[in-house]
Amino acid sequence: MLLINVLIILLAILIIASLWGLLKRLFSYMSGRSREGLENMPPAPDTNKYTDPGLNNDPLYLATLNAANISYLKEQVDKLNGLKEQVSALSSQTDNNSTAIRGIGEQLTSTSQQLTGRDPNSKDPIPSATGLD
Repeated sequence: MLLINVLIILLAILIIASLWGLLKRLFSYMSGRSREGLENMPPAPDTNKYTDPGLNNDPLYLATLNAANISYLKEQVDKLNGLKEQVSALSSQTDNNSTAIRGIGEQLTSTSQQLTGRDPNSKDPIPSATGLD
């Protein structure tokens, strides 16, 4: 019984020492992040509201802005040119597919004509089978 009480006390001391180490690290982290004189600082400006920097009349700013806009527009035009090439390639592939499908239809028509012995577009009644008696 005495041994169990000693082990419980030892375990409690280890837990308290571990918690003490964690608290010590937390306080040292928090103390490194604080700065002096923050209590007298003015409130932060509202960042949700747009304020005009007043650069609309600055030629250097306007030139930089125009250069950025031109660069963006060039990228968009390049994307459109790539899309145009893809559409022309797709158009030629579609024409090839149409030609191939027409050829397959003609082959099916001629094959069915050979098998049945008559034109598949004919309106005549289909002949009945004979000699099966």
